[in-house]
Parts: sequence; C-alpha cells; structure tokens
Amino acid sequence: MKPGSTLYADGSGRYAYVSAGFSWPAFFLGPLWAVAKRRWWWLLPMLCLDVVLSGCAELADIQGREAALLLASCVQLSYLMLRGWYGNRWLEASLLRQGYFRVA
Repeated sequence: MKPGSTLYADGSGRYAYVSAGFSWPAFFLGPLWAVAKRRWWWLLPMLCLDVVLSGCAELADIQGREAALLLASCVQLSYLMLRGWYGNRWLEASLLRQGYFRVA
C-alpha cells in the first residue's frame, strides 16, 4: 500500500487509493484531475470557475486596472489552494457515496 494513503474497495472488487493531505494534481490540473479520477460532476463546475476567473483576470488586464487584476489573481490563487486542500477529501466522500468502504 502507498504510504500516507487510504485504500477503499467496493463490492465488485474495484479498489481506489486516496492520499492524505494536499492534492497537488487537483491544485495544478483541476478539471483534468476530475476527469482522471472519473468525477464527472466536478468537471463542469471546475471548468466554469476556471473560465470565469481567467476571463475576469483577462478583462482587468485589457482595461489596465491593476487593482482589479490583483484581486482577480488573488481569487484565482485562493481557488487553486481550495482545490488542493479539499481535493482528496472530495474524492474520499465521493467514493463513500458510491458504496466504497475503507479497507486500510
């Protein structure tokens, strides 16, 4: 078993590992991480937030508003940190809802 991770299984013999702590893949990849983990209902909200936040930053940059650009960048960074902090917790909760149980 991977150190620092929890093993989950379901009744049909499928297994899934969930790492503890910060999720670097969720932080950097976001929607691609949701696809890799087959969490399709996370994909659309993550894509929408990425597009909206990037659009806000682009608009602030085009208009030359440094304060708005700084605010948009801070909000984007906060969103990335949120994905990293909660990515593994979201994955664990999703597996439990799908009928997986903790093995080790």
